[in-house]
Amino acid sequence: MTERIETSLRAFFGLKSLPFMKPASSEEHLATSGVTAGLEKLRYLADRRGIAILTGAPGTGKSTLLRAFMESLPKSAFAVCYVAHTTCSCIDLLRLISRGFDIAPPYSRAEVTRQLKERILKLSRQNKIHPVLIIDEGHLLTGSFLDELRILCNYDGDSHDDLTLLLAGHYQLENNLRLAVHEAFAQRVLFRIRLKGWDRDEVDKYIHFRLEKAGRTAKLFLPDAIEAIWKVSRGVPRQVDRAAEHALLFALQHRKKEIDADVVSEIIQEIEP
Repeated sequence: MTERIETSLRAFFGLKSLPFMKPASSEEHLATSGVTAGLEKLRYLADRRGIAILTGAPGTGKSTLLRAFMESLPKSAFAVCYVAHTTCSCIDLLRLISRGFDIAPPYSRAEVTRQLKERILKLSRQNKIHPVLIIDEGHLLTGSFLDELRILCNYDGDSHDDLTLLLAGHYQLENNLRLAVHEAFAQRVLFRIRLKGWDRDEVDKYIHFRLEKAGRTAKLFLPDAIEAIWKVSRGVPRQVDRAAEHALLFALQHRKKEIDADVVSEIIQEIEP
């Protein structure tokens, strides 16, 4: 059934592929001003080394920015460890990070930390490889693990940065770091990158960008439809995709060759969280 609907969508709207699916690479996402500015800061961070946090509401493009950042780092110059499972214990998180940096972790928590620090120092100073640790879903990290990260980033009496650490998560991550108990960690944060929803023009550009990538050059979404999608999605990229996809399905069902605000109004209940 899904394949038949996909075939019908492509044939009816003149598409080579479905335009609002999750993109296979960061190149299939529109480089908005927020993402471009964030990526420039992260690239600078990777070269400079230090700590940054990336926050945003669900669906605002954190994963897209992280992917673009990781794809931009030459494998010959950077050793990247990406961790997204943040609800496990401290020792399990440390072991995940150890494996990400090609260490077979021992059982002892103290020994894991020691070997990790040695590995990071060796990569940085002997091999001239920049270690980069990216932890997604950082708002779920426990206070005790934030302490472990602070210790992991401390080299030569905290006088030298050998590791680039990026924590990404919902806005709760920033709230957590405002607690007095985490002041020592928060003071070490070099950049705070906050992703927001798109404005109306960015929603317009994004929808037409994805349609062009899918093979459609003729206008499909009318200006009032763009306006309606921007309002109902609040500019959140994930919600823009959902609204546009549901509008396509509704238009196909009712044999509408163009999508206007009336079509969007019909699918609002299907996309509201």
